[in-house]
Amino acid sequence: MISSLFNNLISLIGVAFMGRVGETELAASGVAALIYITLTMIPYGLSVGFQIIIARRAGENNPESIGRIFNANLIFLMGVAVLLYAFLEYVTPAILKPRFSPEVFAAVMDYLQYRNFEIFFAVFAFTILGFYTSIGNNAIITWSAILMLIVNVFFNYNLVFGEMGFPEMGIAGAGLASLISSTAACGLNFFYLLFSKYRHQFGLFKFHKFEWDLVKSGLVISGPVVLQHLLSTGTWVIFFMMVSKMGPASLAASNVAKEVYMVLGVTTWGIANATNSLVSNLLGQNRHSEIFVLLKRVIVVALGFSLIFFAFIMIWPQVFIRIFTNDEAIVALSIDPVRIVGICLMMMAVSSVLFRAVTGTGATRYSLLLELITLVVYMVYVVIIIEVLDASLAVAWTSEFVYWLVLAWLCWKYLKSGKWKKYKV
Repeated sequence: MISSLFNNLISLIGVAFMGRVGETELAASGVAALIYITLTMIPYGLSVGFQIIIARRAGENNPESIGRIFNANLIFLMGVAVLLYAFLEYVTPAILKPRFSPEVFAAVMDYLQYRNFEIFFAVFAFTILGFYTSIGNNAIITWSAILMLIVNVFFNYNLVFGEMGFPEMGIAGAGLASLISSTAACGLNFFYLLFSKYRHQFGLFKFHKFEWDLVKSGLVISGPVVLQHLLSTGTWVIFFMMVSKMGPASLAASNVAKEVYMVLGVTTWGIANATNSLVSNLLGQNRHSEIFVLLKRVIVVALGFSLIFFAFIMIWPQVFIRIFTNDEAIVALSIDPVRIVGICLMMMAVSSVLFRAVTGTGATRYSLLLELITLVVYMVYVVIIIEVLDASLAVAWTSEFVYWLVLAWLCWKYLKSGKWKKYKV
């Protein structure tokens, strides 16, 4: 949760700075960040699959295989990073150019020209995160996230506005600051792991040969996870493209709502991410009967955090909005979407935990199916509301209600069916 908080704070800071640069930059930073996040869902989804397997081996008290899984995973994911970099560098511009105004497109490219390189560090970070989450030791991730936040704030401020002798780069400076901070965090993670007890305990970084069988077994689980994350974030990109037709102000207001959503949802994301390993570890110990007791406790904790944030958003929405922009028109336009986000935080606390529980059982094909059904309903609703009815921005954001309600219902029905008990990892 703490690691997720700091990572989302970095995104918050970048958007807050762009809100002081201009409306175009504020809109473009949201689009660029969504594109980057969508592509990083590929290595993230792959790491989730391997994380589930490592957690299961930890539950089975099989340390020897953990290092082999980690090493094979790291090599494979770095190969994936090369392909993703090529896509960002050469394919993304052709996709975006006809869909946005020249000003927004140029700003997006300025931002991504530096973040393209960051994909390599993101892949390494996901590999480390999956490993530490699986074995139940996340301290270094928190410290590296704190370092990344400090470095990002320093370089974001100076490179965006040209302070302390740095060049004034605007939105490009925000992209470069993100790259520098990710490099620093990955450096700390790497050297810590290199000199930690885990390197020898599990045989990390011992690349005698590439064990494709270990990668293949992970892909069986992580493949559907990758696809479901791509579809989930991809549909959100489509949503923002539809919103862009309402004008730069609506796109900027949606970016503000998204950032409030992501930052205040960090507790839920962190708890849900841990649910993967908690469920898989319990199953590795053959404690199937305790799954629903676990889920009840996890959901109560997630709801507790979300309830606090919900109350603050309902009472003081402008406090959160003004973090990102001082443009009065955008502030006024953002109030209703931000309040809708506050309600969604409560729904997300239940839905995301249940969904991660399905993934943690190893039934990733079912989790993909549930996600597909949910996204079809979501996209039909979005098209009707925005394209057919030409509804307001606030009404368009009610699509989040539909997404979380459908997902929660489908996951609960599947978990109650008990079909997940037959899966072996």
